[in-house]
Order: sequence, then structure tokens, then C-alpha cells
Amino acid sequence: MMKLLITARDPATALSFEKLIPELLESGRFELRVLCQEPAFQMLQPFVPADKLYAIPKDEFALVLEDAFLRNQFESFQPDAVLTGISGPDTGIDEAVLHYAATHDIHSYALQSFWGDMNQASGALPDTAFVMDDEAIRITQERYPDIENVAIGSIKHIDYRAYDPLKARAEKRPGLVESDEVVLGFYGQPILEIAGYFETIEALTRQLSNWPRPFKLLYRPHPKETPELQEKTLSLFTEAFGDRVSLDPFLDIKDSLVVCDLVLSAFSTCCFDNLYLNEMAHRPFNASVYLWFEPELIRWWQEYSHLKELPLISEELLLSVDKEEEMLTVLEQGLLEETRQILWHKAKAHLPNPQASIGIMMEKLLSDFEKSKRAFG
Repeated sequence: MMKLLITARDPATALSFEKLIPELLESGRFELRVLCQEPAFQMLQPFVPADKLYAIPKDEFALVLEDAFLRNQFESFQPDAVLTGISGPDTGIDEAVLHYAATHDIHSYALQSFWGDMNQASGALPDTAFVMDDEAIRITQERYPDIENVAIGSIKHIDYRAYDPLKARAEKRPGLVESDEVVLGFYGQPILEIAGYFETIEALTRQLSNWPRPFKLLYRPHPKETPELQEKTLSLFTEAFGDRVSLDPFLDIKDSLVVCDLVLSAFSTCCFDNLYLNEMAHRPFNASVYLWFEPELIRWWQEYSHLKELPLISEELLLSVDKEEEMLTVLEQGLLEETRQILWHKAKAHLPNPQASIGIMMEKLLSDFEKSKRAFG
């Protein structure tokens, strides 16, 4: 039986691990210990047995090799390997465990939620990355040639196949908006300190103030957004638009996305989730739009990611506002049926099927484990 230490902090990681961990346990081939920080801990609690789930007591978990909690976890469990999420741009349990594993000769795996994404804050990278598709392999190899990459699809979208987005849209929209209103969803990110991010929100507010269409703006804060950022964002929207603004009322991100006519963010993976919902429907019903025009935010992301362009933009799977003054033109474009049909067909051609992802990952973990047992007798 393979002893696997798993860590999670980011919501995207938790959404994948809530599907992966029960499968690993059910296989009978793995002994697990799961270390979590918020918001992942609360999200994973219903899916992980209490005796296998450990809460990290603080968000600012120290990246110190001699930290007693971390050392005790490894010494008491003695894992054969670790599997972490990739979260950022700040640091936490994922980075701490990767660092510890690297300095103690323990093989490390990490689940990548976005093309080429790695958090280098701890100075340690995983030995193996589970990535979404061939494009993610290409980008990650260019950036980190020493990492082994395995394409598995997107685990967190497995259950999207059982969700009917058009039915949910028909059920959730009545009573939420008037029949002639456009529903805009703005999906926040926890990066207030990054130059250009709040300026992007201010630009959105300026442009929408000049939009003649009737609309309702739903604001969905990221689970890691600070109360300060949430209040600052909501106050800005409310001051400009009054009762046309509300906090997103839905618990499930899928319900939130399907009611929108346009899904807006700086570069949130919510736009990627929305692509899957459209691809799985028998017709497209909305469009994703990145607000990608603030030079300082773009410069920060390029330095962080070592990429010049967001993959979803370069593959033309969603719309992008490249200049603030062109925002309303792009939003109008996203409301056109012709545009949605083009994006829908591209999504069907490019998005990887997530159904086999867990099986591919399990096969790789067990294959490496058997090889290591043979190598060390």
C-alpha cells in the first residue's frame, strides 16, 4: 500500500481533491494523510475521513524545515510520496511540503490547475506535475525542463458531465433579473496588493457606467479575498450602480456561472470553468471575458508565470478586453450568438475530456511506487 501525504490550500485544488481522495481510498491501494489550510479545509471536510484530515492552524504557515508540526507529520506518517496543490502567489502548506520533500529525498507530485503554473516561492518544485493537456505539458516543460509532466485532463470538471447547465439556467434566473437585463458576473481574486488589479475593477466600473444596456452585476468574491478587498470592491460597485449590484447568492460555482450572460474577471479560472459548462451544453449560453489591459497587472503576471500571454487568450477560447476603451465593444461581441457559437465549437475541439483523469493519475502514482520498491529491494 502506498503512503501518500496530500496537501491543499487553494479552492481549485480542493475541488479536484474532493473527487480524487474518495477514489484513492476506495481503491484500497493508498494510505492517506491530508493536510489542509483554509479555504480548502472546509471544502474537503465532507469528503475526507476525520482521522485522515489535519487542519493547518494558520494561513501564514512558516516555510521552515524545522517547524515542529511539519516535521512531526512527516516523521509520524513516513510517506512514500507527497501530492500537493499549486497555490499562489503567496505561500502556505503546499510550498512548505514541497520544500521538505525536496530536502528529505521524498518524491513529490503536484496537481496543476492552470497551464504552466508553478509556485516557486519556497525554492522547491515538484518532481512530477499532473497537468491538463499537451499545451500545458509544452508550456511547463519550456519553463521547468527538470519537471516530469503527465497530462490527465481536469479532475475538478468530472462532475460537470452530470450537470445540466441549460436546465439550471432556466431554473435559477427567474426572479433574479428582469427579462431585458444582461447578467454580468464579476469573479474576484485575492490580489489587492498586486498593482493594476483594483485599477482593473475601477476601469470596469467606469465603462459600465456608460453602457446603455440594462444590466445586473453579480459580484462573487474569491474564498481567499480579504474582508478589506471585498468591502472595497462591493462599495465601488454599489456607489456606481446602486441596487443593480448584489453579492452572488449561489453556493455552487456552477449555478453562479450559468445564470450569467457574461463571466468577467481579470484572469480567474472561473472563466475556464465556464468554458466547460458551455462545451457540455447542447448550445452555448454565455461567454467568458478576461479584463486584460492594465499594464502593471499584465507585467506582474508575466513575471510570475514566465509566459507572455494567457493560454486561454492565445487559444482564442474566450474573449479579451485588451484596451479599456474597447471594453463595451467586447462585451457587446460576447452577447452575440455568432460569437458564442464560435467559442463553443473551439471549446469542443480543444478542451480535454476529464473523465479518465483520476485513473491516469492513480496508475502513475502506483507505477512509480512499484518501481521505487523494486529499486530499493
